[in-house]
Amino acid sequence: MTTTEFILTRKNETLLILEIIKNEFEPLENALFNARPEAKKWSIAECIQHLNMTLKIYIPQMALVIQNKHLYSGQKENFTHSFIGKLAVKSMTPKENNEIPMKMKTFKILKPKLIEYQNSDVIDNFMSFQNDILNIIEGSDNMSLEKPKIITAAGPLLKMRFGDALHFMVAHNRRHILQAQNVLKIIS
Repeated sequence: MTTTEFILTRKNETLLILEIIKNEFEPLENALFNARPEAKKWSIAECIQHLNMTLKIYIPQMALVIQNKHLYSGQKENFTHSFIGKLAVKSMTPKENNEIPMKMKTFKILKPKLIEYQNSDVIDNFMSFQNDILNIIEGSDNMSLEKPKIITAAGPLLKMRFGDALHFMVAHNRRHILQAQNVLKIIS
């Protein structure tokens, strides 16, 4: 895949996520937004709050790279994932039939608190992060997607290349938005 196609695909996926949020979740009343389909399953609010918590790790690092992109010149014509990046993205990306691949345990620091969330607070925060992602995507033109490294939520021992981290972040968003859509089907 060309680097231009890779970047455009991440942008389109993010724009689709914004549409889903606006059309499906933003209009929900707090009671429905916080309703759990089962005691041990997350509500829509918890799905999106988990994304907010995760994005708080990735967005500042990626924005800093974009601010200093002159240090990372030399964008390649084609984008290819590293071995780790390919595995991470594959583990997150929903399948074509909208099935969520492999269930995973969430790191304790990324588990949403068991509280009632305000729809507007969680959604506004998430929308702001999505706009940050769009700015990062727009800013990633003419820079290497391989050279800058991003520390993952697993900690400083595991880093991903910028392009891998961008794809992982968008795939992770898609995964949990699909999870929230599945919750909405159950509780509606």
